[in-house]
Amino acid sequence: MPSTVTSLDAGAVLARLVAACERVRSATRFDDVLDVVAEEARALGGARHAWAARVELAAISTVRSTTDESASGAPRPAPSRTAAPEAASPPLAALLGAARPLARANGILAVAMPGSSGTPVGLLAISRTDDVHDDMLDLALTQLAIVAGLALEGAQLRARVEGVTKAREALLASVSHDLRNPLNTFAMSAGLLRDDLERDDIVASRGISLISRMERATSRMQGLIEDLVEASRIDAREIEVTPREVNAIQLVKDAVQAATPAPPAKSAAVTFEATGEDALVLADRSRTLQVLAKVIAFQAKATGEGGAIRLGVAHEGDAVVFTARAFGPGGMPIPPPPEGRGGLALLIAKGLVEAQRGTLSVEAGDALVIAFTLPAKQALG
Repeated sequence: MPSTVTSLDAGAVLARLVAACERVRSATRFDDVLDVVAEEARALGGARHAWAARVELAAISTVRSTTDESASGAPRPAPSRTAAPEAASPPLAALLGAARPLARANGILAVAMPGSSGTPVGLLAISRTDDVHDDMLDLALTQLAIVAGLALEGAQLRARVEGVTKAREALLASVSHDLRNPLNTFAMSAGLLRDDLERDDIVASRGISLISRMERATSRMQGLIEDLVEASRIDAREIEVTPREVNAIQLVKDAVQAATPAPPAKSAAVTFEATGEDALVLADRSRTLQVLAKVIAFQAKATGEGGAIRLGVAHEGDAVVFTARAFGPGGMPIPPPPEGRGGLALLIAKGLVEAQRGTLSVEAGDALVIAFTLPAKQALG
């Protein structure tokens, strides 16, 4: 806990400012930076309260505050005035005379936290029981805010790097998960075929069957490579989406029709019962059909033969919610996939949904539920 500067002596303020800046620079996450900045600002200004907030798109978010719990309700003594800082440090005089994004009203002193481009990325404020104007305090808070703004940008960059690293780890886990089965099938079939050839005991029908298995495994691997390329393009934000007004119910009907296997194929039964009025969604039709196809394919694989997949659509607020509920044979529940092991299908579906300003979630209970949202028509109107 930093010591509080109760008397605005230039030397004490500068010493406290140096220590405060070091603490701020050592913080690595958004909340940590805001917590430290609020705490240090309160200590620097001898304030009862201090607040630090992140600014996004000119709007305040993620507000953190700190209070001097040890302070009594009695007003603090007025800070003593010090000699002009020119005597102690000539550069300070120029800084004090420079324009600063600082505001004061009703005992609240607020200062913007600028980023490297000068655009505010945060806001810092303290509340004092007196209304004494002190240039040294203004300067200290302004300099602390500058350091804090750069620290917030650093935290944002670290968060982005961590996000990219996590996404790539998930992609690697998904690829490993999906490639395992066709690779094993190919290797096993090749081994059996080699054994038959070495024994000179090859039967035409058996050889054709083994080769057919290898061809199917190769086809699945080719599809996985194409999915991997698609996932890489999504990760690099190189895909194009063209949102248009689309009937969500018709979208689901088209997806069900495409997913229904032709007899005598055996797979999970995919059904959809439209309820309520038509829901209009702003979406890229082909991309959304791709999402539904990936979701249905993933759940069909999870349920296996005899399972059931029930699709639904609901208009909730400013979004349209698409749901797919999967049940095992006889209505048995299906466990959710381990984190990062949902395969390329879910990874691609999630990326395509997010590219259309939506969200995708996976939950397990009586059924394995995959739900995703897309903006309703009036949400962007």
